[in-house]
Amino acid sequence: MADTLLACSGLSYRYPHSRNGIFDVGLAVERGEVYALLGANGAGKTTLIHLLLGFLMPLSGEVLVAGRPLAEDWVAARSRTAFVPEISRLYPTLSALQVLSFFDGLMGRQRYVAVLSRLGFPGDALRQPIARCSKGMRQKVVVALGILKGADLFVLDEPNAGLDLASSKELFQVIGDLAQEGKAVLLSSHDAIAFSQVASRIGVLHEGRLVREESAAAYRQRDIENLSQVPLE
Repeated sequence: MADTLLACSGLSYRYPHSRNGIFDVGLAVERGEVYALLGANGAGKTTLIHLLLGFLMPLSGEVLVAGRPLAEDWVAARSRTAFVPEISRLYPTLSALQVLSFFDGLMGRQRYVAVLSRLGFPGDALRQPIARCSKGMRQKVVVALGILKGADLFVLDEPNAGLDLASSKELFQVIGDLAQEGKAVLLSSHDAIAFSQVASRIGVLHEGRLVREESAAAYRQRDIENLSQVPLE
């Protein structure tokens, strides 16, 4: 489908001298949706993301970005993709505006301010060193880089790890806005409750296998039903 921005089928990978890996995973992320890849720590979420981004080469299977095999044109795929890792390593002495200028180098500062403001980046922190910014603020800078380069696929690995409630709420708003603008968003998390609220679809990874996939609405409804069956003391 033309609206499928990221897909994989039969994707497998195993670390040398280990039983851990990814086994026969298939999924698809559509334009305008948030796909939440959920699983406990060690389930293989980061490994799968690294395979989808081309950082690791699979033993079998295929990854498609906008319908084209990732293995055939990794550069073109990366030009359409923005990756927000759990820990964003930005130049600590540069400000948010300087970081955008360094990586983008084409547009004027007025546009940088507009993009950061749209993401809820504090105006009084625009010129302070990145080292003094919170994790949530640094993530917004990375998302801004993706917006500036015109990415239509955003991949976020454990984006709410280490964030307080207020920062998490701001992050969910940013993710929801990206989807509403027609971007495709894939994120990983072990926090099922938080991301089932912002996601369109849920995939559950367990020991390297995609064991369940369903709409976020169905996922939330089952949780409500399970909660209603718990006897009150």
